[in-house]
Amino acid sequence: MSEKFEIGWRTIFRVIFFLLLIYFIYVAREALGVLLTAMVIAMGIDPIVSFLETKRLNRLLGTIIVFLTGIFLLSTAVYFVLPVLLYEAAGFLEHVNRAVASIIGLGLPPVLIQSLSSSLDKVLGFFTGANFSLTGAISTVVTRVVLVISTILVSFYLSVEQNGVERLLRVILPDFYEKSVLSIFVRFKVRIRRWFVTQLGLSLLIGVIYGLGMWLLGVDYALVLGIMGAIFELVPVIGPVLSGAVMVLVAVSQSFSLGLYALLFAFIVQQLEGHILIPIIMGRAMKVHPVVVIIALLAGAEIAGFVGIVLSVPIAVMAQETFNYFSEKKSSRTSLDI
Repeated sequence: MSEKFEIGWRTIFRVIFFLLLIYFIYVAREALGVLLTAMVIAMGIDPIVSFLETKRLNRLLGTIIVFLTGIFLLSTAVYFVLPVLLYEAAGFLEHVNRAVASIIGLGLPPVLIQSLSSSLDKVLGFFTGANFSLTGAISTVVTRVVLVISTILVSFYLSVEQNGVERLLRVILPDFYEKSVLSIFVRFKVRIRRWFVTQLGLSLLIGVIYGLGMWLLGVDYALVLGIMGAIFELVPVIGPVLSGAVMVLVAVSQSFSLGLYALLFAFIVQQLEGHILIPIIMGRAMKVHPVVVIIALLAGAEIAGFVGIVLSVPIAVMAQETFNYFSEKKSSRTSLDI
């Protein structure tokens, strides 16, 4: 006897709501990216602001001091580094073009050469995010400046208020989901605070190691390569590989033997990072399954570009904590039924 299968209106409404939610997330991905980035920044600097508050410093004043200090350090670094960086970047791009030209001149098949050139154009377009037209460049710059300013303002307001992120979630969440989301958020917050501080420290350390290493080896544009290594370190999984590849490419354009030394150096640094620095600095508490990180990396890149890639670890942590929460909840229900 065949069973009759019926779908209730409640199920249909849930499916429609879920599809509309996915569409809304896609359309508002830049605004949601600003909000998520601001939340991560606010959670990251909250221990510093809270520490200043224990020293009898007003929270508003402490938050202003932290943000002004960060802006001052960033502005100072840009002021002193940017002129040198721009000067070296011009020669750096020439070396990259020369190295690519030498690769193309190896007698490779035309199809492979065309594929390589197309891939390089896609990579450059991915990281610049702008068309090579004046209107497109201006529009992209203005949009990104607005996004950066919005991120700073939102993170500032979330930091000024005690438990600002949690209070924001209480305001925007329906009562039905509030308890579950806040339970996940408590776990998420602890791990993200650790990730925020340790990731910045690790990026700075790797950037210094790469810059000094390239300078000692005699590779040109060591400053650019060091800064690039620090920035790429923010990108999980593929970041260190990309920075190492570019360093080897620049070194090979000077001499083949120097390229081998640069390759050996990059390999040693990545092994040191993977087996010593990350286990010690990140600690066991921040471990996320590599498959989860890669899925979050691909999803973040597709939805929000470079910002999505940088936020892939917080996204992976959020996904893992959500999965763990509902798994524990299901296990507790099963034990009660038994």
